[in-house]
Amino acid sequence: MKSYTEMIYDDIQDRWVIHLNGRTFGLHCGECFKLNIGSMMIPCRIEIDSHWYIMIGEARLNLRPQDIYRVVI
Repeated sequence: MKSYTEMIYDDIQDRWVIHLNGRTFGLHCGECFKLNIGSMMIPCRIEIDSHWYIMIGEARLNLRPQDIYRVVI
């Protein structure tokens, strides 16, 4: 069974974070995980330029700070 967690934007840290086992972890450029899109788990990598985004293969998906994303780390 996969262990899902939520990836949320933390304004104070100016980065995306996840919560695991009662702790908060800030994500860094180049970290990989699987993003839940519908019923699919898509391998991706988080990056930053002028804003945070994820790379899925060669496709770039901008992250929206007001949204919550379901991921598997």
